[in-house]
Formats: sequence, structure tokens, C-alpha cells
Amino acid sequence: MKATIAILLAAWMAPAAAIAQEWKVYSYPDAGVAVQFPAPPSVEKTAYKTPAGASLPMTRYSLKQDGVLYSLSIVDYTGVRGDEKGAIAETEKSYGALGKVTVAIDARVNRSFGRELSVNRTDGGRSVVAIFFVNKHLYISDGESLPPNPMAKSGDAIRFQQSLEFIGDNGGFGFGGLGPPGGGRFGGPGGGRFAGGFGRRAAALSTAKSSGDAMTFNGPAGPPGAVRRA
Repeated sequence: MKATIAILLAAWMAPAAAIAQEWKVYSYPDAGVAVQFPAPPSVEKTAYKTPAGASLPMTRYSLKQDGVLYSLSIVDYTGVRGDEKGAIAETEKSYGALGKVTVAIDARVNRSFGRELSVNRTDGGRSVVAIFFVNKHLYISDGESLPPNPMAKSGDAIRFQQSLEFIGDNGGFGFGGLGPPGGGRFGGPGGGRFAGGFGRRAAALSTAKSSGDAMTFNGPAGPPGAVRRA
């Protein structure tokens, strides 16, 4: 009888445990950003070396869970003359050194423009990346599906990358909550992502494999964004 009760209690508590590990929005007002994680991330203060050799303060929020490494790195360029386009381009170039860039797309979050990448890494992993430079800060969001089977968790990695939102003064159009997975990429209170929303771009990031093709997305939130398949 006691064993039966214990089994029933375990079955009753299992859904609660699953709910406790559901994705949540983590908002960092001081950094002007919000992002979704499946569990609380760790926070690390470290240094970031620019291509010019400058050492800048960096805050990194990261979580490794179920075959995915989620990380959001924020580099403070306040003390130096940061070139927005140059910082984004150099970061994109650094990911090219890690493997084959299969997708590179122009992106917009709220009023800020940046880049989104998909990279097949030489170590067998796969990264989906968002790179933005807002208010003298470089934001690098990386959902890395780990080997040996990176495709198994690519959906979670894409969800993390697509959830990035800028809030407060960084948000431009105000911050009204992220709502469903993918946050403001659908347009609406969160400010909106351009180029057709989560579904079409996520599909391109997930399935682009051919060489030399090009794809464009047109959406009301901004100009067309070109997807480049390498």
C-alpha cells in the first residue's frame, strides 16, 4: 500500500517538476536586454579582446542543458570608440573561423539592426547566432547544439536565439512583454523582428544546406533581409 502511494505521489509531482523547468523570460534592465532560457543561467564577468587588441568588460549569461549551450555575451564599448558595423562584421568573421557559415541574414530587433547566422562548427556542433550593437554595447546570442547529434536540439537553440529582445531605452518602441516563444519577432508590443517573423527565418536557419542559393524575406517591420547560403 505504501509503495502504491509513493508511486502515485511521484506521478503527481512529475508534471510540477516539468513545469519548473519550462522556458522563462529573463530580463536584465541594466543591460537593456531580455532573453528566454529553459533554466536560470549562470552569470560571469570577464574580458573581451577586440580585433584591435583592446580589452573590454564583458558579461556572459550561459546555460548548458540537454545537449545545448546557451550563451548571451554583452561587451561594453563605452570606454572606446566603437564602430557599430565594424564590431558586428568582425564578430561575424570570427564565427566564420569556427566552421562553415551556412546562413547569414540581416535582422532587426525593435529599432536595432544586426545579423543572424547559422554555423556548422568544425567540432561537429552547430550554432545559431544573433549579433547586435546597441547603445555602445555588442550583444552576441549563441545557441550551440552540441555534438554528436546537433540537429536533435536545433529547435531549442533557434528558440533561444530568436527570443532576444531589447528593453527600456534600448527597446525603441517600448517593452510590453515577450508573449509567446520568439517574443517580439512577430511584431506587437515587443517591437517586432523584421523579415517575416520566426517561422520563415527559423526554417531557413534550420534547413539551409545547398550552396550558392539566395533567399529574401519581405516583411512590414523593415526592409528585405537576404539569406546567404554558403
